[in-house]
Amino acid sequence: MQTNSPAIATSLSDLIEALKGEVLTDSFSLGMYATDASIYQIFPLAVVLPKDESDVKKALEWANSNQVTILPRGGGTSLAGQTVGNSLVLDFSKYMDQTLEINTEERWVRVQPGKVRDVLNDELAPLGLHFAVDPATSSRANVGGMVGNNSSGTKSILYGKTVDHVLEAKVLLADGTGMHLKNTDAETYRQIALKDSREGEIYRRFKEIINKNSALIEQKFPKVMRRVGGYNLDEFIHTEDWNLAKLITGSEGTLATTLELKLNLEPLPSFKSVCVLHFAELLDAVGAVTSILPYQPSAVEILDKIVVDLSRENLTTKRHCHFIQGDPAAILIVEFYGETLSDVMDRPTQMIKELQEKGLGYAFPLFPQGPEYEDVWVVRKKGLGLMLGIKGKKKPLPFIEDAGIPTQHLREYIDRTLQICKKHQTEVAMYAHVSVGVIHVRPILDLRDQADIERLEAIAEDTFQLVMEYGGSWSGEHGDGLVRSPFNERFFGTELYQAMIQVKRLFDPENRMNPGKIVEAEPMSRNLRYGNRYQDQAVEPVFHYRSEQSFQESVHMCTGVGECRKLLGGTMCPSFKATRDEEHTTRGRANALRMAMSGQLDEKGLRSERLQETLSLCLSCKACKSECPSNVDMAKMKSDVMQWYYDANGASLRDKMIRDAAGMARRFSGKLAKPINFLQSSRLFRKSLEKIAGFDSRRTLPAYASESFSNWFAKNGGKQKKTGKKVALFADTYLNYHEPSIGKAAVKLLNDCGYEVVLANVGCCQRPKISHGFLRDAKTEGKPTVEKLLAFIDQGLPVLVCEPSCASALNDDFPDLFDEKEVADKLTKNVLMIDVFLAREMERGNLNVRFRSKGKGLQIHGHCHQKALYGTQAMKKTLGEPASCTEIPSGCCGMAGSFGYEKEHYALSQKIGAEVLFPAIQNAPEGSELVASGFSCRHQIDHFTGKQAKHWVECVEVIPE
Repeated sequence: MQTNSPAIATSLSDLIEALKGEVLTDSFSLGMYATDASIYQIFPLAVVLPKDESDVKKALEWANSNQVTILPRGGGTSLAGQTVGNSLVLDFSKYMDQTLEINTEERWVRVQPGKVRDVLNDELAPLGLHFAVDPATSSRANVGGMVGNNSSGTKSILYGKTVDHVLEAKVLLADGTGMHLKNTDAETYRQIALKDSREGEIYRRFKEIINKNSALIEQKFPKVMRRVGGYNLDEFIHTEDWNLAKLITGSEGTLATTLELKLNLEPLPSFKSVCVLHFAELLDAVGAVTSILPYQPSAVEILDKIVVDLSRENLTTKRHCHFIQGDPAAILIVEFYGETLSDVMDRPTQMIKELQEKGLGYAFPLFPQGPEYEDVWVVRKKGLGLMLGIKGKKKPLPFIEDAGIPTQHLREYIDRTLQICKKHQTEVAMYAHVSVGVIHVRPILDLRDQADIERLEAIAEDTFQLVMEYGGSWSGEHGDGLVRSPFNERFFGTELYQAMIQVKRLFDPENRMNPGKIVEAEPMSRNLRYGNRYQDQAVEPVFHYRSEQSFQESVHMCTGVGECRKLLGGTMCPSFKATRDEEHTTRGRANALRMAMSGQLDEKGLRSERLQETLSLCLSCKACKSECPSNVDMAKMKSDVMQWYYDANGASLRDKMIRDAAGMARRFSGKLAKPINFLQSSRLFRKSLEKIAGFDSRRTLPAYASESFSNWFAKNGGKQKKTGKKVALFADTYLNYHEPSIGKAAVKLLNDCGYEVVLANVGCCQRPKISHGFLRDAKTEGKPTVEKLLAFIDQGLPVLVCEPSCASALNDDFPDLFDEKEVADKLTKNVLMIDVFLAREMERGNLNVRFRSKGKGLQIHGHCHQKALYGTQAMKKTLGEPASCTEIPSGCCGMAGSFGYEKEHYALSQKIGAEVLFPAIQNAPEGSELVASGFSCRHQIDHFTGKQAKHWVECVEVIPE
């Protein structure tokens, strides 16, 4: 557990008072900033989220006064440990994320350091421009972090590295000195160097260092484009124009804190294509690069068999893997940019012909820009996280992965690196930028095992020698950080390394800026996130965690790559998108779980009230189970942690009311519905309920039906035509006791498709209990439901479900909740969403009908569980997408079962829905039908927009062929 001295703690209260932004000091918050995407962990002293430049200046003044070091940080996606340290962390990602100025004529943009790269490019796209540097983490990488790391990414063969696009930087030194760094000719530089000021001293002495060491810089810096190790001293030889912004670039926050950046922009390419080359042998894929490069691709990326197989298994990426043919040992993704369509299709066609003549590769699918093109890049960009999320104790680790090798030596280098790993009894996975000689080789190790820690050191040493032999770069794009800085003196030589130390001391004489990175680093095996002393506490979860192997390993699946911090697209994590707090990401919660589970936070561990607070804004949307590359299922883990909390502390009245919601629905529907509905809609009732149970009085609880669906079916179900084809329709609580119209519409739809419906009125799916942590009750009370469902399944009947959250309870949660594996498999395979079933029947040729929407067009909002586990493709496919329907690109609606009813969450619930969904509904075409298959989604939409959404089954009709 991290503790600060009493003097620092007292002084921090002064800092909190002085700033407009936030200061985080509790152990849980600090623990969430103690890691990034690397193998390291160091607790910070405190975390500042500055609102503006004045906050940054005050934070630096405070750090000076208290002799505290400073660590600027963005999205925390660093793979080398650059963004962890026992320092005052400045997180720019929440507030200092603005685009300040765009100049389309001169093609540049001025931004604050917290700007996310993809968000910036989303703003620039209508202008035909983009910030061209394209790392795999672009959906959450902050521009300031990209500059600090000198990022590059997939298009570097065309656009180079970040240093090639940085025009100016406004920075603060540790002592508070401000500098505006930009390109200067020789005379301007000389004039600045003559100033009797801190700036003048830096300009003067830096020139002396470069002049003295220019021959060594020429000799020692590797002659490969992908080089980001050390300081960028080679930017200042062979040129008269000097720009110290290029020195700040790649300095990993060790020289200054960046306040603003001016960046070069590139025109968007007119046309694109991508070719996917399939190889039966890995080394053949590597060796093919020399034949590919003459065709001037914009990117050549490699994915090995491990990443390909993981992509085919992942809930999100497997939908995009149609382009993978056979069982390749590796694929190369080769992209082309051009000014005409013929250009971007002719060049790859010629390339394919040459490769076939040379006997290289066995399949060569080629796609112009469009849906298939995007599918390929989804798989590539998620490859890093997929690899890191391999299940089990051993993980593919980043420590030798960043070598940049001259492409003519790449095949031999990879072959010898694989032999090194084999010598140390270590398997590997690999991916990345084969076009520029950077293949990310990840040895698979468990750093809780001392033998594997020793392998880490030995493999690093052997590989380092190999990189030196080939004249390569030890840091090709991921930087030095904690993992590669210890090698810099040997890599550059003592004399040039001393020159880098001089640069560091010139800008930061008291070693305040992110110490221990680039120069004067500790050994690479210090400060490991795990280490041989790491120990998880024993736990007894209710879920089995069959797929994850245990609750503990489920927690450890989070690798820190930060996909949960993305701001555009997808559903994960809705609370983070609204709050921008690290605590409300899947990564933040997983870090809190890991540290609580290993006793690093407080004495209560997984039963801590503070941990419950951390999990309280998890909406159990399940998006992380599919969108997280590692498939971290935070909803499942949250339920077990809530159960342990109830065991220790008991449950509140509100918790118990949510737990018993299904039982109340069964009792209050029918004859009692009218008076109950009148009572609960009254202001007095709502105010009283808010006071005693914390349900917001602005909400009205869902109305009950005067006749349940099961009663209606008992009267009318026997009137169905006997077709010989039967399906079981699950009578979930919502359609049974709240909205029977949905059940009636489902029966009609299925009848019109030629199916006779048998009603599975077997009890509640236990969704409220599962999501709210009453897992033992859910397991006990769900057992009869499962046994009755099995009776239908054993007759060969598919069980169809209308409500997505009920479907996920039955075929995702129940299978891991119950003990019998055979039962679990039956539920997983035979409980289906109704739209998924009908789409499957169409594919199999079992339906001789067509579907059409009843209105002019359907505007679809997908339920979170639906999007995460089943997708909305089935609904759209049955309607002949895109003519008949449009999917709103919304994330979570914000209701999330009971979440939106809870008083403390009402405003956040509204904010989440207002991100995309509510505006899209208000701007929908006149006369369009609004579709929302989730019960809570429909209520949220009605409450905040006044629009009536319908279930999909109510909006379609069948036309016989």
